[in-house]
Amino acid sequence: MRQKIIDTVREALAGSRKVKITFKMTATGDINYLLGMSEAGIIILNPSDEMVMMAVSRSGDWDGDANRSLEVTLSYKFDEDWFVGRMYRALEKIEGVN
Repeated sequence: MRQKIIDTVREALAGSRKVKITFKMTATGDINYLLGMSEAGIIILNPSDEMVMMAVSRSGDWDGDANRSLEVTLSYKFDEDWFVGRMYRALEKIEGVN
């Protein structure tokens, strides 16, 4: 999964700067990494997705399969090592968005 994330991120950085990620069912604890990256300006989350991720982080419950997927914009402050290092265990799926 690590290489898939790297390849998808690099493709997105050369294009739309957007990726769609899907967390593993067991990865509710890893949401805090994503929220921290958003707070640091490394990624940009849609405000409604950010609110959902905060709720899931607090509750530890995805409350439905759809909440596990969201679109992330890679900002100009994006740090590939930080993103990949934190997300490779948490993600079930990643894909570029055109």
